[in-house]
Amino acid sequence: MGHPWAGVSLLLVLLTATGCDTMFKRSVDVSPTPERSGTDVNGDVGSDVGRREVATYVIFLDVLDSTDEQGWHTIFEHTLTAYREDPTRKRRLRVALVMSRADGKSTEAGVTRNMLVDSRELLDETVHDPASTPPLVRKFAQLQMTEIDTRLALNDELQSLRSQLAKAHQSSQTAQRDRTEAQARVRRIDAALADANAKLEAVMNIERNIGPTGKETFP
Repeated sequence: MGHPWAGVSLLLVLLTATGCDTMFKRSVDVSPTPERSGTDVNGDVGSDVGRREVATYVIFLDVLDSTDEQGWHTIFEHTLTAYREDPTRKRRLRVALVMSRADGKSTEAGVTRNMLVDSRELLDETVHDPASTPPLVRKFAQLQMTEIDTRLALNDELQSLRSQLAKAHQSSQTAQRDRTEAQARVRRIDAALADANAKLEAVMNIERNIGPTGKETFP
């Protein structure tokens, strides 16, 4: 997985790091129960562990959806750095959630699609993680994957339509140019025909006035 926003300034990160820390502390406060293994977690679909963890992700998504592009870039840097330092399941899922919002925050189409694909891969790792993961968290990750699949398909269709529109526009411009050139040729031909007809009419008038050879004609 690449790091396409390495150019975000250190000053921006320093200025916003406190805000990001507050956001993560808020998530921890909502879900104070640490990650643990055992059938008591995996066997209980309605467990507090799963509900509280999913609640932190819902809050996190609310924060992402309410921030602007610059804030989203900063959160992405923060979560990616944290995940690289300690790649736990929760940090992996947070990075995936940040990248899942790329199509609503970034204006770079190529980068956006790559991030959506990377996000889906991380979510898939969560769904198929051999470690003990609360079923509600797996279900949440699966739902996010389904949403990303839908948006990827829509983005691909949008790009295809834009390409078709560009080709149609180009064809329209070509047709308009050909039509303009044809109209100009028609006007030139009409002018030439009018000139030729005028000259022919002049010659015919002269012949009428002269009449038979050697004989003068009178009106």
